[in-house]
Amino acid sequence: MVRLTNVAKRRVLLALILSLLIVAAWPVAAANIYIDYTCILKEALEAANKDKEKDDCEAGSGDDVIILTRDDKPRSGELPAVKENLVIEGNNHTINADRNDPAFEVEGAHLTIKNLKIEFDRKRKREAFEVTDGKLTLINVVVENCEEGIEQEDSHITIKGNSDICGLSADEIVEGDGGTTDITLPAPIHVDTCSQIGGGIVVTATFGAGSGVQCQLVDGPGIGVQSVVDAGFITAVNLWAYVEQGVEICFPNIGSITFIDTTTSPRVVSTIDSYRRDNSTCAHVTRPGTVVLAPGQPTSGTPPVASGTTMDQPTTGTGAAPASAGCPIHTTGHLFLRASPSLQGTVLGAVPRGSNLISPSRTTYWYQVTYNGQTGWIGHKYVRANC
Repeated sequence: MVRLTNVAKRRVLLALILSLLIVAAWPVAAANIYIDYTCILKEALEAANKDKEKDDCEAGSGDDVIILTRDDKPRSGELPAVKENLVIEGNNHTINADRNDPAFEVEGAHLTIKNLKIEFDRKRKREAFEVTDGKLTLINVVVENCEEGIEQEDSHITIKGNSDICGLSADEIVEGDGGTTDITLPAPIHVDTCSQIGGGIVVTATFGAGSGVQCQLVDGPGIGVQSVVDAGFITAVNLWAYVEQGVEICFPNIGSITFIDTTTSPRVVSTIDSYRRDNSTCAHVTRPGTVVLAPGQPTSGTPPVASGTTMDQPTTGTGAAPASAGCPIHTTGHLFLRASPSLQGTVLGAVPRGSNLISPSRTTYWYQVTYNGQTGWIGHKYVRANC
């Protein structure tokens, strides 16, 4: 048996301590946590907070990045507060939030959200975000169906890019004490994504292609329902924003059309009425969702004819609604009438609360109206539309 001297023992002990310190100090790389068919947002946040794998969501240490590969609707209660520095890359997907809870809470950390749409399932009358002793950075983030933006306490808020938080102006978004803000919001700009979708697909809304409906060509992960993907599909398009006013979508192929309703949880999948127009397959949609063209045949041979509407001519996707058409609206607040659909538009006058008007055209955030002989634009925040 080899006996160690006291000096040797001290040397061995010192070596062990040094090795433990080296292991403890060894950096662990931050993780990319993907929201997909197995990892949901709630579990991803738990993994990032604890730097520990949660079910099928991996985690590292440091500033983890949560990356959405599909839309997500949080299940089983509110999301955990963000307590570790974190980046959420939305990739232009949508999170459907419960109106009873804030979309995100931040406690003592820095949360950065990029390229994400957050939509509450019903109108939320409290703040969409709550930040305590931390930082929140929003870049190209849109939050809909809410009335108040951010409640902060001893925090810093940064908002930039093409962000829209509850339709509020820059000086209305943040409330609370002891905080600072750096908010740079451009005037709302409507981007007509539907006319740029390509592939011979034509999307036309009741008020023309520039009415506020948005389109995105998606693949299997974008469809988000495995049974639909497994059944086989030709192409698929996501429709969102102002779809409720009525949209016709035509694919340059013959097939059947499946609709995935993104306003429900779980999502409802159904085969909707479709019709053939020459060598195209068309359908009418009145809810946000994913329209999937699958192998098969249209459900009917001819397009339907709505009351007072002629549908027997091909849709070009570039025409506007007839001048006599319009959306009945009711103002629930006093609004400026502006010469253009922008906060920088010249103020022509004011439209009082309780006015009933007809809007022949609109953008994502503005209605065109005529009041007291003047035609201009009013913001959407205090408008109730019946179309």
